[in-house]
Amino acid sequence: MVALCALGLPLFSNGPKASKPDTERATQELLQLENQWLKARADAGAQEHILAADFVHALPSGFITKKDQIDFLRRHQAPAEDLTRHFEDLKVRIYGTAGVVNGIVVAADHSGAEVRKTVFTDVFAYRNGRWQAVNAQENDFKASGR
Repeated sequence: MVALCALGLPLFSNGPKASKPDTERATQELLQLENQWLKARADAGAQEHILAADFVHALPSGFITKKDQIDFLRRHQAPAEDLTRHFEDLKVRIYGTAGVVNGIVVAADHSGAEVRKTVFTDVFAYRNGRWQAVNAQENDFKASGR
């Protein structure tokens, strides 16, 4: 044991450590993933890749799983919309192998007029060399008179 300590090797181990992604790279990867998710909001195949197996989506009606969300998308074809969507106030925070993204999704009509704003929080886990969404929640955005 003395030899191990002298080499700086741990005497005890909790198993292999999860690889920790680089913060700057992780931030860019999560921004890219959020943009893919925004574009794939009605695409079950794309969301199948983005959402982790243990994904939970908090909705006003309760909680749904990845399976619930994917099944819903496959059963219900999204109606054609004449809306575009983009982000405002996107913020990414990295905590080792966890990432949190907060922001606002703005939906606008063909003239560019805002139709709806939604504030959201998405939580990601870095597993097996890639980021996956493990939790999502969004609410209608109502500007406050701070």
